[in-house]
Amino acid sequence: MGPARYDPLPAVTMGVGLVVGFVFVRRQKHLAHPMIDLGLLGRRTFGGPVFANLLAMFATVGMAVFLTQYLQSVLGLSPFRAALWSLVPAVGAAVAAPVAAALAQRVDRAYVMGGGLLVSACGFLWMTQVRADSALWFALTGAALYAGGLVAAMALATELALGAAPPERAGSAAAVLESGQELGGALGMAVLGSIGAAVYSREMADAVPAGMPHAEAVRETLGGATAAAARLPDETADAVLTAARDAFTHGMSFAAVGAAVVMAAAGVFSLA
Repeated sequence: MGPARYDPLPAVTMGVGLVVGFVFVRRQKHLAHPMIDLGLLGRRTFGGPVFANLLAMFATVGMAVFLTQYLQSVLGLSPFRAALWSLVPAVGAAVAAPVAAALAQRVDRAYVMGGGLLVSACGFLWMTQVRADSALWFALTGAALYAGGLVAAMALATELALGAAPPERAGSAAAVLESGQELGGALGMAVLGSIGAAVYSREMADAVPAGMPHAEAVRETLGGATAAAARLPDETADAVLTAARDAFTHGMSFAAVGAAVVMAAAGVFSLA
C-alpha cells in the first residue's frame, strides 16, 4: 500500500468559505439596512435565544440521522413502517409545547426554556442505553423525551427572540433566527455524524479482517455493511451484520452523549 495522498480541495474550500464569511460580516457592519443585523445579536435578550435555538437544531438534526438508520438498518423496519414510527416522537412534542406555553404564563420563560433543554438532555442520555437488540418502544421513548424538550425550548426561544427585536427589525430578526437554525442543523449533522462514524469505523476495523471481501465498504458505513452482507455467505453475512449493528448503536450512543452535553450546557446557559 502506497502512502496516503493529501487532497487539498477540502482545506481550500474551507479557506474560501471563511474569507467570504469575513467579507460578508464586515460589509453587514457598514450597511444602513443590512441583511443580517449584527447589532441584534449583541443583545442578550435576542442573541441568547438565537444561540439556544442553534444548539437545539444541532441536536435535533444530528440525532435524526441516527434514528432513521437505527429503525431501518438495525431493527429491520421497512421504510414505510420506519417513517410511521418516526412520527411517535411528535407525540412528545405535541404534549410538551402546550405544557411549556402554560408554564410560561406563570414562570419566567427563560427558566421554562432552560428546563426544556435539560429535559432533552435527559432524553439523549436515555438514547445512550439503546442497543441493537433493544425494544422499539425503548428507543422511541427516548426520542419522544428529547423531542418534547427541544420543541418546548425552541418555541419559547423563538418567541423570546422575536419579542426582543424592535418592530421595524422584525424581518431581519426572523432571518437571523432562521439562519441560526440552518447553521445548527448543518453543524449537528457534521459533528454528531462524524462522532458516530468514527466510532463505527474504529470498531469495524477491529471486527472485520482485511482479507474479507468488501471489507472496505463494511468498515465505512452500516449501509455499506448491509449491502456487502447480501453478497456474502449466510454465516459470514450474519456475523458482519451483527458486528455492524452493534458498532452503529455504539456510535449512536457516543453521538447522544455529545448531544446531551451540548443540551445540558445550553440549559445552564439559559438559566444563567
